[in-house]
Amino acid sequence: MVFEEARKAAWVSIWTLFGIGVAEILISVVVAGSLTLFADGLDSLADALVSFVVWFGIRMIHRPKSKFFHFGYAKIESLAAFIAAVVILFLGGLIVYNAYLHFLHPEPVGNYPVTMVALAGAGAVSLHRAYKVRAVAKKYDLISLNLDAKNSIKDGTASFVGLASVIAAFFGVPYMDGIGSIMIAGYIFYMASTALKESALVLVDAVKNPELQDRMLKYIEFNFKVKVEKILLRPAGIDFFAQVHIELDKSMSLEQANVILTGIRSSIIKEFETEDAIVIPKPV
Repeated sequence: MVFEEARKAAWVSIWTLFGIGVAEILISVVVAGSLTLFADGLDSLADALVSFVVWFGIRMIHRPKSKFFHFGYAKIESLAAFIAAVVILFLGGLIVYNAYLHFLHPEPVGNYPVTMVALAGAGAVSLHRAYKVRAVAKKYDLISLNLDAKNSIKDGTASFVGLASVIAAFFGVPYMDGIGSIMIAGYIFYMASTALKESALVLVDAVKNPELQDRMLKYIEFNFKVKVEKILLRPAGIDFFAQVHIELDKSMSLEQANVILTGIRSSIIKEFETEDAIVIPKPV
């Protein structure tokens, strides 16, 4: 039920943002001739791609492990996010290039009222959808869906930034249409760089969470009265794997050691919600 509702929310976001993007691009090309509106349409298409990554990740994350994927499919979400970020960077570059041409050969917006209504409508729909998605994300504490909601809020905000630039162009500042598109490209570059960084760190197994490692160490030493040598974490999408190295008395029987190792493993999985845990003993 949890992931069914989350998948549904992400799926609706995909088609909502895709529809907004296509509509804005068509209006820009056919009716308005506004570079800002065209850029905002590309931004919405990029956000639809991000929503697809979130939907795909939620769909894949609980597939059973296979003989080729021993640790499951969680990292497929990060790989898809990395690819999506590269595509988004290309779209941002396309917007900047068109803005540069606009500065060289400025052209007035063909239909200001239609452009303003389109940008205002796109911003309102994006923000409305974002808050509905965020409600589902908070309800089930899903990180990826919450990021999707923040991305939709960014999309709505970009539309209103574009609206402000078109209004400025309407009141006699012709270059503001190009400036608005560059500002939207800035939003896109920021989003893409963040996605590239986060997905790349997961793909190379980078972890920077000393607080979690410290809490796990204190929990194990307090509850099981053993010395923890080190704790290694490995990210896997929204979950992670834990490898715990402990010191045991070498005179301890195999049965006693097994009870401690089994207890630590099950406690870590339950208490810290890890995907799996490996406990490695070292005799002292």
